[in-house]
Amino acid sequence: MVRSAVRRRMMAAALLLSHATPALPQAPGPAAAPAAWEPGRPTTCRFGAWTRNETAEPIVVHAEPSATSAVVGWLPTTGADGSTAYDYSVAFEITAATGEWLQIFGATDANNADDNRAARPVYSGSGWIRADAARFGIQSARGYQRPDTASLRLVDLGTDWATELGTLTRILACADEWVLVDLTLHSSRGPGARLTELPAADQQRRRAWFRSVCSSEETTCDLRSVDRE
Repeated sequence: MVRSAVRRRMMAAALLLSHATPALPQAPGPAAAPAAWEPGRPTTCRFGAWTRNETAEPIVVHAEPSATSAVVGWLPTTGADGSTAYDYSVAFEITAATGEWLQIFGATDANNADDNRAARPVYSGSGWIRADAARFGIQSARGYQRPDTASLRLVDLGTDWATELGTLTRILACADEWVLVDLTLHSSRGPGARLTELPAADQQRRRAWFRSVCSSEETTCDLRSVDRE
């Protein structure tokens, strides 16, 4: 009798569970941010740039876009701590990009030459450097998903240019007047138009297509505004 009563209670509990309200589906998580389009192949470029100077180590120039290829030369840097006597970086032309590597040509240290000092010797032929070893200015606030102003705008810094509020960290591709870059936004515009460095936790890494590349390290370039179109 006791065993039968237990079985009846178990059957009743199962019946209640079968009629219970089904669990509500969980709300989806936040959607992933749209990604910038990447060509997936080497692209040809024509932009002036200069050496990355976060370290005093010279930049290695390879014969091919590979770390195991022959070393054809080096580009000296100015040094992150400012210890070098040279004020300007080595300048060069970027002629191709693979995403990991940049093809360069015509490197020169002429900006550092004066009556008291000769330019440093540099390798000026064609070769390949890492995609994070070059810098240039970007005189535009707007970065797009594709090299097209009709595409989704991924970055909009208002009236500030990209390299006023951020640091170019890698050059991935190019298309006509456009460049695909990785950018670390490290500053914001505060009261009185002062630039304030953001805490490390608030700094943002963004990837987008920009126009208005400026190859002048010491000043701005005379470029038409592309942010008012």
